[in-house]
Amino acid sequence: MLGTRVVVGVVLGALAIVIIVHGGLWFFGMMMALGLLGLSEFYRMVKRYRPLALAGFAGLVAVIWAAWFHTPQGVAGGIALGLVLTFVLGAVPGPQQGVTVRMAVTMLGLVYLGLGFGSLELIRRLPDGLGLVLMVVFGTWAGDTVAYFTGRYFGATPMAPRLSPKKTWEGFVGGFIGTVLMVVFIGLYYPSVGEFHSLLLGLTIAVAGPVGDLFESLLKRDAQMKDAGRFFPGHGGILDRFDAMIFAAVASYFLISGLF
Repeated sequence: MLGTRVVVGVVLGALAIVIIVHGGLWFFGMMMALGLLGLSEFYRMVKRYRPLALAGFAGLVAVIWAAWFHTPQGVAGGIALGLVLTFVLGAVPGPQQGVTVRMAVTMLGLVYLGLGFGSLELIRRLPDGLGLVLMVVFGTWAGDTVAYFTGRYFGATPMAPRLSPKKTWEGFVGGFIGTVLMVVFIGLYYPSVGEFHSLLLGLTIAVAGPVGDLFESLLKRDAQMKDAGRFFPGHGGILDRFDAMIFAAVASYFLISGLF
């Protein structure tokens, strides 16, 4: 299983570099595909709450489409569109028990996946977008990889035993260092970003990534699922592979917008 995980990880990394560097419609299409597939996994996880999936999918398409044109206000508009459609689909059958929960889980999925992949698209459209997206993506993956191996061989102190028993503080520290080093290293090739900003971005990703990981662990615990899907052999589904990156992308975008 470890071998499969490594091979798939290398292939994904190479594919990610090609798509990120190419940018344009390739990157937009990938964000749209990952967002829709991830939202499908999320709604499958919470199917007992009967989410209004059509509203969520329509809202997500609107969010990532707005991000393609680099309009943050449009991203908010896409979320608002999803909310209106959620209300309409919830209200059509008339008042019914549980409709509030149905609307709530629908919007949670839209905000979760829409903001995550939408933020990556927004970052890629910036003047230094290529380098910044490489920092977010490979900074997160470096953290995941180093945390996995550090926790596997040196982990002894559980980090959140009720959410994810295998995660340890030793793994977190290893992943934290791995993320910061990777982001700063990539930043050396983009002097316009600056060493200080690269360090700030690395620290942000190093904290936000594990939070995203634990967020998805909580969802899986509630759904009593080991993995959100089986899209990537050895890695699980879209949410399992990109859970940390989703939170890291949102946090990075706000940091970049506010400080860079």
